[in-house]
Amino acid sequence: MAYQKVSLKKRSGAPKPVSSQIILVPYEDIATFPPRGEEDVLVTGDITLKPQATAIGIYATSSTISRPDNMEGEEDEEGFVQTLSFSHPGNYQEIEEFKQKYLGKPFIAITDECGDGKGKMVHGWNCNPLYFTVEHQRNQEANKTTFNFTQRVRSIFVAGFYQGANPALAPESTGSGTGGL
Repeated sequence: MAYQKVSLKKRSGAPKPVSSQIILVPYEDIATFPPRGEEDVLVTGDITLKPQATAIGIYATSSTISRPDNMEGEEDEEGFVQTLSFSHPGNYQEIEEFKQKYLGKPFIAITDECGDGKGKMVHGWNCNPLYFTVEHQRNQEANKTTFNFTQRVRSIFVAGFYQGANPALAPESTGSGTGGL
C-alpha cells in the first residue's frame, strides 16, 4: 500500500501501557514473512513458523518496556535501528537456560499496547532481525535480567503495526519461577 499524504493533527504524547507479554520468535524458526513494501508500516499477513516450531512468551515488567526506532547515519546513509528492551524479575533455571541458549541470536519480537491488538508491533524484519544481549542485576536493590534486542544493520523500516496472528507459543515452564539461584 503506497503512502497517502494526510495532515497530522495534534495527539497526546502520553505513553501507552504495553502488555507485559512479549512474544519472541527465534529467527531460525520462521518459515515465511508477510509482504511489506518500502513505505508500508502496516503488516497485514502472518509470520508463519516452520513445522513444530513455537515462539517464546516472556513476562516483562511493564514499566521497563522500551521500543524506540532511532534514526542514525550520515547524510544519504540514514536508516532506522529498531530496539526492544525490558526487565524480567528473578533468577531461576529456565531464565538462565534461555540466556545461555539465545545470547547473541537473532529474533523477531511482537509487543502489544495494553493487549488490545490495536497497538501490536513487530520489531525486526526479514534479513534484519533483532539480536539478543543481556544485563543481569543481582544485589541488594534487585534480582532481575534486562533483555536488550537491537538490529545490527540500519534499515528503511520502523517497527511495523502487526495485524497478523500471533504464532503459537511454547508451553509455560513448570518451575516455580519465584526463587533465586
